[in-house]
Amino acid sequence: MTDKDNEKNKNNSEEILSSEENSQDDNLLFAQLEEKERLLNEQIDKYRRLQADFENFKRRTRLEKEELSGLVARSIVLKLLPVLDNFERAMNSQSDQESFGTGVEMILKQLQSVFENLGVQQIDALDCQFDPNLHEAVMRIQDSDKEEGIIINEVQKGYILNGKVIRHSMVNVAGN
Repeated sequence: MTDKDNEKNKNNSEEILSSEENSQDDNLLFAQLEEKERLLNEQIDKYRRLQADFENFKRRTRLEKEELSGLVARSIVLKLLPVLDNFERAMNSQSDQESFGTGVEMILKQLQSVFENLGVQQIDALDCQFDPNLHEAVMRIQDSDKEEGIIINEVQKGYILNGKVIRHSMVNVAGN
């Protein structure tokens, strides 16, 4: 063999080796790509499961709130039913005005007791300093006997439940 032939064979061998190396590089790249796709699919699957879990959590929470709301309403209604029963009895026995008045007073006390047991408190207003957090002024009345801003008449009682005002007292305030 001549030098040319040797060089040709050498070049062919290098091409074959180079081709094998390229093939190995391609296989390695394909393997890496497949691994990345597998990891991506795992992450997508985890994301979908997490999203489904969150949707289930929201649905469960909504159902629990609805159930709790129903239980609270039921509890309040059960506490108010005896008051309603007593009002109905009072309306059916209007023959004696004095006993009717006494019966209505008893019902009022019973209703106040139910509210007290539920944590409802009346807002003090009469002869107190006007507080916009507790009171709603509906009229300003000139009264030289009272200090400026003192409540001289309560038009409608206000109430607090668990430390929060649920209805402001409607009041008339002294103004000079």
